[in-house]
Amino acid sequence: MSRIPVVVAEPVWQYVRGLAPEPRRRCKAALLGLPDGDTRQLEGEYAGFHRLRVGSLRFVYRLHEGRIEVFFAEQRHLVYDLLAAHIARLVEGDQG
Repeated sequence: MSRIPVVVAEPVWQYVRGLAPEPRRRCKAALLGLPDGDTRQLEGEYAGFHRLRVGSLRFVYRLHEGRIEVFFAEQRHLVYDLLAAHIARLVEGDQG
């Protein structure tokens, strides 16, 4: 079975690079291992998106045009507060 290509947005890589060595290693492995890992499909206003949990961090991604696009990363206590605006910009980019 072939793997689904994983595309990680540069801001997400920048976020990961700013982490301490051990969390950085775990995040890189988890991101490159998608779609495996502690993932869940989001519901409600975030339907169509998925999250990857790595400790207290959350990475949000979508399946788009045959690939996994990881576009957002943040601490669990902040991620869902900041996500709505980020998704609105992402969707605008798809339509424009």
